[in-house]
Amino acid sequence: MDELSPQFLLDPYPWLAHMRRNDPVHFDGEAWNVFLYEDVRNVLNQYQLFSSGFSGYDQTTAEELRTNRANELFDIPTKYTMLTADPPLHDELRSVTSPFFSPSHLATIENFVRETARALIRNSGNRFDLIRDFAVPLPIEVISKLLGLSRQDSSKVKRWSDAIALNLGKDSGMPTDWSALTEMLQFVNETLDSHKEGEDLISKIRRAEFRGKRLSRIEQLAYTVLLLIAGNETTTNLIGNAAVTLTRFHRWDSVSGGESTTWAVEEVLRFAPPVRRTFRVARRDVELRGRRIREGEGIRVWIASANRDESVFEEPDSFNPSRKPNPHLSFGSGIHLCLGAPLARLEARIALEELRNSGVRVKIEGLEPLPNVILNGFRSIPAEVGT
Repeated sequence: MDELSPQFLLDPYPWLAHMRRNDPVHFDGEAWNVFLYEDVRNVLNQYQLFSSGFSGYDQTTAEELRTNRANELFDIPTKYTMLTADPPLHDELRSVTSPFFSPSHLATIENFVRETARALIRNSGNRFDLIRDFAVPLPIEVISKLLGLSRQDSSKVKRWSDAIALNLGKDSGMPTDWSALTEMLQFVNETLDSHKEGEDLISKIRRAEFRGKRLSRIEQLAYTVLLLIAGNETTTNLIGNAAVTLTRFHRWDSVSGGESTTWAVEEVLRFAPPVRRTFRVARRDVELRGRRIREGEGIRVWIASANRDESVFEEPDSFNPSRKPNPHLSFGSGIHLCLGAPLARLEARIALEELRNSGVRVKIEGLEPLPNVILNGFRSIPAEVGT
């Protein structure tokens, strides 16, 4: 199986179904792979057994960084985020910004999101690229507002995102576009130095303090980069995947507003998740369905497979925008449940409603998938405004 072949990236589900039936806990020579819903959820929930802390960023490291600031070293910023931390460090970091992503707080920016979506469609012309001209800039403009940044050049932020996100599926996980990474770090450093205090996300990060010590500069840098970059790639893919799926199954009627749109977004998340899999490391020897996973071995957690598990979802390969209940795992589960999930849901709901209200039609023939086994989306989606 070539995970980066266009055929696999467009339709990995026959292989995932085969693995669920025949080898649900599979060692591929590099890492273990889990495919069943029950196992995926358990691995995500049981951080005591399956750790996210594989970058070396833990409570001890954090204390050293905050105490000996002069010893901070340049490093890949994503090494020092809540994504690769276990409790209690993970919980501390998450608490800094979690109130911003509550549904009640996000309700205050709903009008901004809708006005931004309408403006992007209005300014795109009759024919445009749904990804480049709409699904990329929308989440970037929204997170920039929440961070307290001035409006950012979406193409520049997209390039920064690609420098990190589009390399997640490669062996090293390291960026290949070092100039983009350097440019991004310089921008965030300068922003942290010059930012005017307020009630925005960057101000919260700058003021965050634990046991009498503020976050070190590299932690502040990493946190800001995480918020600026992490959500926009996945939300872009969610909007693009939704537009393609709704078109393919002729179900744009399901985004007519209100609860119907909410459930349609949930079904897109299940059917075509923006992230196919994530990663954990075994904290100690553990047995899973008769297979012995050794301490320190990696586990690839196939969310896309769990979302099509026949034991949980009736007719899992059918797209049903009114599916209820819909306990998909596209935003994870447990303590690492995606912090920005409420924001992504809000942006996707409004984006789809505004696309439908504007009569936008997308062309789904010959679409090219992103060359990444983890991120699930398309490079480009041709679109036009109906007359």
